[in-house]
Amino acid sequence: MPKARTRLVNFRVTDEEFERLKNASGRQGARCVSDFARGLILGQPNLRPAFESHDDALVAFERRLTALERSMARLVASVSDE
Repeated sequence: MPKARTRLVNFRVTDEEFERLKNASGRQGARCVSDFARGLILGQPNLRPAFESHDDALVAFERRLTALERSMARLVASVSDE
């Protein structure tokens, strides 16, 4: 039997942020926004943040691409030095 949750953690969000949380929690199959937020914060593997827009996905992709470019530049520089 799961332990009763007796502690409360609060944080404020805008109306837009709350809608985003509700939509993301629904897409991830969470019972409610609280379960979704708890799962993300505590790192439960079943709940992963869902991109809210293509812009968010593009920003994440660009960050990964930039990291890859830097790694490739370091690799090329180390091979050129030999």
